[in-house]
Amino acid sequence: MKKIITLLALLCLFANAFAQQDPQFTQYMHNKLFVNPGYAGMKHALCFTGIARQQWAGFDGAPRSGVFSADLYLENLSGGIGLNFMYDELGFEKNIAYKFSYSFHRDKFLGGTIGLGIEAGAVSKILGPSGNASWIATTNWQTDPSVPPQIKKSNFDLGLGVWFQREDVWLGISSSHIVEGQFNDGIAVLAGPPTTTHNLVYDLARHFWITGGYNWYRPNWTIKPSFMVKTDAVATSIDLNCIASMNNGFWVGVSWRVKDAVTPMIGLEWLQERKENKTRMEDRFILNPEFHDRVRPTWNKYSTCKIGFAYDYTTSHLNSYNNGTFELFLSYCIPYVPRVGRHGDVRIFN
Repeated sequence: MKKIITLLALLCLFANAFAQQDPQFTQYMHNKLFVNPGYAGMKHALCFTGIARQQWAGFDGAPRSGVFSADLYLENLSGGIGLNFMYDELGFEKNIAYKFSYSFHRDKFLGGTIGLGIEAGAVSKILGPSGNASWIATTNWQTDPSVPPQIKKSNFDLGLGVWFQREDVWLGISSSHIVEGQFNDGIAVLAGPPTTTHNLVYDLARHFWITGGYNWYRPNWTIKPSFMVKTDAVATSIDLNCIASMNNGFWVGVSWRVKDAVTPMIGLEWLQERKENKTRMEDRFILNPEFHDRVRPTWNKYSTCKIGFAYDYTTSHLNSYNNGTFELFLSYCIPYVPRVGRHGDVRIFN
């Protein structure tokens, strides 16, 4: 019976060619760079964000995912640069991705800013059992010819994205795995009995992401509904979310992933005062349009820290086999504002 269960699991994971679903994070609205390179630098700050996710707790071989992102606005590049590092593990499948991104910004577009982004990097995959692999439902699988050999490969990866935002609305459209890389180790013949031939090929599927949200400002509160649609042209996932933030500090929210989970969320945001140097005389004229000095960035007085927690309550048939999904995120941003450079003519200050 154990061998039958194992074989069924392997048939679900192995085929001549099949698609991949990238990991999805419930708190996507706090790490938009992960799904869209066009977002890089949109905060005009140096930002670091990390999300850790344990899916279907208590389920053997359940997915564990994490992403670390960093991005920075660079005026000399007319946009922003970014970095994503992603880790995802499901059973005996492990994925690691590292991507660098650049977004070209154009201001005053429909009252906001539009970013055209590109990301490039690599995806590394380990697919197949190794070591003890104690969660597999059979014993002595190392000598079982029905268990395919392990694949260990890395492939180049490319993504594109368009991002638009202004004070009250944001919208993004992007695609990942544009080159649709392929992982395979050729033909492998395992001695039996019986002798078994494996020809394993794993295709990265192109993914498409559509995200958007709106900020509705009320006295002491901001209501922030948002959505995300993700598809690989085979399976589609839809998230609907709403967060209520009090004085841009404490917030609560709820998310619904269609046919999968309902998620309550809670979080906190606070400002941290940084040591400020003595204000220079020319800084007083920063908003005066009659001065045409060269503008350069400088670190602002405050940095922003956010922390949030989400719990996915499974609404599908898997509800009976797990204890829910836990997700934690943390971000830290150091913003900067333009500062007027020193002018060569001292009479300008008279």
